[in-house]
Amino acid sequence: MNLAQSGVAAGSPLLTRRDGAIFHMVLNRPEARNPLGAEMVERLEDALSQAEDDSAVRVVAVSAAGPAFSAGGNLGNIADRIAASPDADGRDPIAAGNRRYGRFLERFAGSSKITVALAQGAAMGGGAGLVCAADLAVGMRDARFGFPEVSIGLVPAQILPFVAARVGLQAARRMMLTGDRIDADAARSIGLLDYVFDAGQSWDEGIAQVLRRCVDAAPRAAGQTKRMLRGLFGQQRWHEEELGAYLDSASQHFARQLRTEAVEGVAAAKARRRPDWDAVPPAG
Repeated sequence: MNLAQSGVAAGSPLLTRRDGAIFHMVLNRPEARNPLGAEMVERLEDALSQAEDDSAVRVVAVSAAGPAFSAGGNLGNIADRIAASPDADGRDPIAAGNRRYGRFLERFAGSSKITVALAQGAAMGGGAGLVCAADLAVGMRDARFGFPEVSIGLVPAQILPFVAARVGLQAARRMMLTGDRIDADAARSIGLLDYVFDAGQSWDEGIAQVLRRCVDAAPRAAGQTKRMLRGLFGQQRWHEEELGAYLDSASQHFARQLRTEAVEGVAAAKARRRPDWDAVPPAG
C-alpha cells in the first residue's frame, strides 16, 4: 500500500495506525498541503505519546496524504494571529504557538524509537524541518525541499537546529538565506535524505525494506545507540541545557517577524509581486 495515499478520505488531520512494530502517523490535510498548524501539531504530540507508551512499537514513521508532504506553517490566518490577545499568563500567543512545534521536534528527535520520515512532493519550511528531525529520511523521486521563510519575512525559528544538525551549517546557511529549492537527488547529496525511490512499486518496496531493517534492530540496542550518538561532540549538553533556551528565544524572533516584515512578505507572495522591504517600519 502507498503510505502517502492511505486514509485520504478520513476526516482527521492526522491518521494513526500500528502495523506490527511500526506506528504510522499520516498527515491528512492534502487539500491544504498538510499545514503544520496548531491542531496538526497537537495531534502529532498526542500520537507520539501513544507510540512512546506502546512497548510493542519500535519504529515511528511519518508520511502524508496527497501530492505534498507538507507546505509548513499555516500563514493563511496571519491577521487573526497578529490580533490575538496575550495568553492568561501574559505570553505572546504567536511565540507560544511557534515554540510548541519546536517542543514536538525535540521529542521526535529524541525519541527512543527509530523515527522515519517518508516524503513525497513538496516539503517546505516546517515540513522540511520535520524530515530533518527524523533518524532516517526517505524521499520519493518527485520530492522537493526548501526553506522559504526569509523570502516572506520570517525566520526558520524552531527548525533551524534540526536542519543544521542533519545537513551541516553551510548547506543550511545556503538554503535558508537564499530560499533555494532542491530536488530529491540534491537532498540526498547533502544528507537531507538517506534514501530516494521512484514513485509506484519502487516506492512501496523501498520504504517497506527500510522499515523492515529498522524493525529488525534490537529495540534496546537501537535506543542505546541513539543515546550514544547524541552523547558525541557535546550534543548531550546542548540538547539538555541549551536547546530549549535557544528555541524559546527563536520563538520570540519569529513572533516579531510575523508582526513586521512577514506582513509585507505574505501580502507580496499572495499578490505574486516582489516584497517592498523598505516600506516596512522598524520593529518597535
